[in-house]
Amino acid sequence: MNRTRIALAASMMTLLGSAPMMAQTCTTNPCTVGVATTATVNDVLRLTLDQVTLDLGTPTEADYDATFKDAASHRTATVKANRPWHVAVIGAASTFGYTGTLTNPNKTASDLMWSKTSGGLGTPDGNMGASTNLFSGSTGTGSSAQDIYFRTKWTWASDVPGNYSLTVNFTLSAP
Repeated sequence: MNRTRIALAASMMTLLGSAPMMAQTCTTNPCTVGVATTATVNDVLRLTLDQVTLDLGTPTEADYDATFKDAASHRTATVKANRPWHVAVIGAASTFGYTGTLTNPNKTASDLMWSKTSGGLGTPDGNMGASTNLFSGSTGTGSSAQDIYFRTKWTWASDVPGNYSLTVNFTLSAP
């Protein structure tokens, strides 16, 4: 019988010990009751592009002679993040897609070059044949933006008439 009472008492103590904290009160002056607070903060990463299409233009004789054509407009990438981050750009494929009546010239993605400024296209920051950082931040940001300008190489010997397309991937990641 004593063993039963001891077992019952031990069970009750275990149950009471694992019960959640009950409301607390105090009756002294001054009176302070603490509230334990917690928060779980997840990664907050947002990448926005001002537009998701870009016309690279139609190369003319002068563009073939110059071996390039600059896109008439640029794109702007904007980041919001609560931690260090970077944005990389690369072509989604190693070659442009081609539709036309001639043999596919397999124009390489590296023929699409980019720069952070329109004046920098003469010495581009990268090309779509290799992943390259467009911009980054060592801390969080409420809004950080970067323009990207495009130049396409055109050569008489290989860039035949037809329609060329290449998806450019912008990837926001946190190291």
